[in-house]
Amino acid sequence: MSMIINVARSEFFSALSSLQNATGKKGTMAILGNILIETDKESIILTATDLEVGIKITIPSEILSAGSITLPARKIFEIVRETDTDHIHIEINDKNWARISTKNGNYNLAGADAEEYPSFPVFDNEILSSIPSDVIVDLIDKTIFSVAHEGESQFNLTGALFEKESRDEKNFLRMVSSDGHRLTLMEREVETDISRLNLSNTTLIPRKGVQEMRKFSENDEFIEIGFDEKQVIVKTENALMIIRLLNGDFPDYRNIIRAISKESFIEIDRHELISGLKRINIFTEDLFNSVQFLFENGKLTLTSQNMDIGSGKEEMEIGYEGDPMKLGFNGKYFIEALQVINCENLKAYLNSENSPCLIESDDDPGFMGMIMPMKL
Repeated sequence: MSMIINVARSEFFSALSSLQNATGKKGTMAILGNILIETDKESIILTATDLEVGIKITIPSEILSAGSITLPARKIFEIVRETDTDHIHIEINDKNWARISTKNGNYNLAGADAEEYPSFPVFDNEILSSIPSDVIVDLIDKTIFSVAHEGESQFNLTGALFEKESRDEKNFLRMVSSDGHRLTLMEREVETDISRLNLSNTTLIPRKGVQEMRKFSENDEFIEIGFDEKQVIVKTENALMIIRLLNGDFPDYRNIIRAISKESFIEIDRHELISGLKRINIFTEDLFNSVQFLFENGKLTLTSQNMDIGSGKEEMEIGYEGDPMKLGFNGKYFIEALQVINCENLKAYLNSENSPCLIESDDDPGFMGMIMPMKL
């Protein structure tokens, strides 16, 4: 007898939504465009993978007949999304056709044999550590924006570096990202035991994997995370995700940070600077978003111009005493860094027109942003 199940529409839809980004796109194995559905006692297990990120989600169901099938990920998602009913009935026949029945309709969807689906990676549960979800969310939210996109930079910059460190009898987790033009670092103290986390200076999580980790961390107070040589495992009560790690070395960001003198700094109101930059950025060239920063005693002047649109100028009070300094920066890069740092006033360390600007604040001690200047 083939598989027959009844499943709550809301839980089924939620799981299918979570799996959409993990399915293979065009150009990969055709079967990766499907979702694997398997029965297990009083639940079904949904699996999706693109061979970089794999996700399993378990949801309670009424199992009338055990079995398995793979169905087109997008189509089954669209059917369930547009269905106005509380429960969905699915029957699979011997030729891998799925009959999906709802309160008002019946739909037939062609599937494929479950045996054609790639096997899910295995791992050792002993390597998992429990970590507060809010820590992972904070690390990702404050670094994901500066992870390089594929094709934009070196391959090893298309992921975020994940590290742990113990100092002063405290444990910290750190995430670092860079696209070659800027570098962002965020670290958080963790009170749970992270001794089993097997991290190195080359533990690079790909951008897509980082994004999926963020989603995984939204609904549970704690998540379990573990690393082995080639993959990171993220686990919650009803879901499991395995991400293939990137191969490569991350830039020596510590030496870059140490090269910046922190003897003097400029104090700036974060909200005022964001507002000013957003207005000035309207007049920048789309490709480089070049904004001129002129630092003078007690004043910052922002200017930009676009040959086709016009020009803009903003002035604001800052805490600065010294010789006038004129620098160019990508306005978009500055805005993105300012939007994630949690403070009222920030400090900007500027050494010269050839060295990066370092942004941090006493109110958000775990965050550090660096932006390379542009030639004006």
